[in-house]
Amino acid sequence: MNIQRFVWVVMTLLFGVVGVTGGFLLGHYYVNDVLPRVVGPAPGAIGAVVPFVLALGLCVVGARFGLFFADRVILGGLRRMSQLSAADRVLGMAGALLGLLFGVLITVPLNTAPLNTPVMIGVKFCVLLIASAIGMAMLGGMRTEMLRVFPQLEEEKVSRSLGARVKFLDTNIIIDGRLADLCKTGFIEGPIYVPSFVLEEVQHIADSSDPIRRARGRRGLDVLNAMKELTEPQFVNGQQVLVPVVHVLGEFPTSVNKIHAVDSKLVALARERDGVIITNDFNLNKVAELQGVRVLNLNELAQAIKPVVLPGEEMQISLVKEGKEPTQGVGYLDDGTMVVVTDAAQHIGETCAIIISTVYQTVAGKMIFAELKDKEVAKPTMRGSGDDLFGESSGSNSRSDRGGRYGDDYGNRSGGGMRRKSRT
Repeated sequence: MNIQRFVWVVMTLLFGVVGVTGGFLLGHYYVNDVLPRVVGPAPGAIGAVVPFVLALGLCVVGARFGLFFADRVILGGLRRMSQLSAADRVLGMAGALLGLLFGVLITVPLNTAPLNTPVMIGVKFCVLLIASAIGMAMLGGMRTEMLRVFPQLEEEKVSRSLGARVKFLDTNIIIDGRLADLCKTGFIEGPIYVPSFVLEEVQHIADSSDPIRRARGRRGLDVLNAMKELTEPQFVNGQQVLVPVVHVLGEFPTSVNKIHAVDSKLVALARERDGVIITNDFNLNKVAELQGVRVLNLNELAQAIKPVVLPGEEMQISLVKEGKEPTQGVGYLDDGTMVVVTDAAQHIGETCAIIISTVYQTVAGKMIFAELKDKEVAKPTMRGSGDDLFGESSGSNSRSDRGGRYGDDYGNRSGGGMRRKSRT
């Protein structure tokens, strides 16, 4: 049975019936009492139409209010109660019952006949509510002592939803902008919480006088609004329902409220709830790890999923500038890795097909060297006996034409070199 739909239907029907009843009573009171005093007795048609119209209108209003009441009050309260630990639930119920009992004892002297007026009934009802609230507050502050007496009520150290640990967002990851797209892929499982103090910091950045900080803060708020529309399936009472992925957390333990720094407060909350922090802040990552809190760093994820490039692989790349050597061309992969292409300076500004030749991994990052795929390699030519041994052409630049210090070119002789002196 779908509890959520059942509550909607029951509250809609209940408030609709109340609206119909109230409309008929108000219509008859108007026709029989108010209207005759103003214009005299009303005709029979008006006496029948007015109650019907008021009943129909109040029925629609009551049904709509019942749906709002069910969604915001009842179901919202049930969701908040489901997030409480067993100790908090027991203490809350026990405190409410004790406060109610104390309130009844207070109102017993007011049950005499002269005091049973509508005003006194409202006063007694308010006394009961106040007494119940005081009882819940008093026992709520005794949570530590209650757990010492009944350790079975201690909540599990690992808070899980469908086998996943809860996750908390920090300010930097919210204004980063990449988390919403990552959540849409479904790689991050479990509930994601945005603590109210983190949300306040994002709002403070969005209200900054610095235009850059203000733009980043507003982008963070847009990311949160986009993430609030994401839902994931969960099983409630045997039924699969869609619940929001991101929740705003506004209640924290006393040990967390005593901390003022936002990052320290976030680490303490994650340690208290045994959750995970999602961030891209290097310093927060190290501090959380030192305190035993698990961290999911988005920058480390981006580094881990960089494409692997192997020697001999072919790819297309746009050359944007010259390299360190005049003949080199430089391009960049999508992840920012620099690719140096030899003998490609004349192709700057073009997209070329290249072949990876060498990959170097250094402390500063990765560097890739490549060659053009369609590079023309000059083939060596066979030299004849009359060719210049020094690689110079036989034209006007040859030694015979220039007339060097030797005055003769031995390579042009018929023997291909100097003749040996015969032995006698």
